[in-house]
Amino acid sequence: MLVELGLALLLAKLLSHIFEKIKQPAVIGEILTGILIGPFIMGRFFNIDFLSVEIEGVAQLGIIFLLFISGLEISIGELKTSGRRGIITAIIGGLFSFFCGYLVGYFMGYSILVNIAIGNIFVATSVGVSVRTLMELGTLRSQEGQVILTAAVIDDVMGIIILSLTLGQGEIGMSFAKILLFFGIFFAAFYISHRIREIKLHIPRLVLTMGIALAFLFSAFARSLGLATVIGAFFAGLLVSNFPQKKRIKEFTRQIGEVFFIPLFFIWIGASFDFHALDDIGAFVVLFITLALIGKLVGSTVGAKISGMRFRESVVVGIGMMPRMEIALVVVATELAREIFDEPLAHQMMDGTILLVIISTLITPFLLKMIYINRNTSTNSSKQSP
Repeated sequence: MLVELGLALLLAKLLSHIFEKIKQPAVIGEILTGILIGPFIMGRFFNIDFLSVEIEGVAQLGIIFLLFISGLEISIGELKTSGRRGIITAIIGGLFSFFCGYLVGYFMGYSILVNIAIGNIFVATSVGVSVRTLMELGTLRSQEGQVILTAAVIDDVMGIIILSLTLGQGEIGMSFAKILLFFGIFFAAFYISHRIREIKLHIPRLVLTMGIALAFLFSAFARSLGLATVIGAFFAGLLVSNFPQKKRIKEFTRQIGEVFFIPLFFIWIGASFDFHALDDIGAFVVLFITLALIGKLVGSTVGAKISGMRFRESVVVGIGMMPRMEIALVVVATELAREIFDEPLAHQMMDGTILLVIISTLITPFLLKMIYINRNTSTNSSKQSP
């Protein structure tokens, strides 16, 4: 394990530096590092196992650190400002994505239940890659960055609700109760933090330890309720952003996260790429991936535009909402466990979802970087014109 970690971090730093030199997001270098040291390339020839349970456990802390830092970057007040736009974007983007997933099954001639199950996979968004790219570009606190974060949180909640509503067999009430419980605990903790934040205890680094502990506790709480751990981490960051020591906690957490945990998560994502998924690329998988990407891009862009954002900002939001990751895999795994898909469709569904995760993860940083470069170029040109 120590050899794998050391090799991965060094190689990721090198490749990330190369991508930064050619003006591309560093996260792409980390994902490619994972593909290189994964079981299908270096792992085939050397005694490297980067997908062990131990490494996966450590790597998962990376996404918790990333979303915790995102919550620290954006205060409750700023989130309120983007709340209406985020809600509109999430609802329109999520419903349009669900409709595109339903169309995939309809075009392939599947049953209504299968069509709904495919639509469920398309709903949720994973913004880890988008957040990392926006951080590198220094635009996480921009209007579009805040809308992406708000909409992604709502998307994850919508994904759980829609899954329960369509396939839960009466579990929808319990899902609503769990979601209300989570937000009830969050607002109670936020209220308490206002009351006790001026209390001083002379214990070295207590606040730093408390910040990270809250990230882990809220992530575990969210997971226990069937929500994504990233939702818990993000809201823990929002809670801690209310502390007077916010800046100190953020600097400390960023140093730990960006040097070790966050790169490790994206390396693990790359290493998880299953090349066997390429064996079954047929009409279904191509249609599945294409409509999944287009559905979220178009739906979220339209939603952001309807909410009052300018067209280019809306496109940034649409691109930032494209990635799929843990929630999509949880949804498809749940549907497979309930035997909704017959073979060979079940195998194709899992492979198609894995490919969707990898493709959306790789293309999103490129597209975000491209649109920001074009926007800056256009802005500079307009300033220079008489």
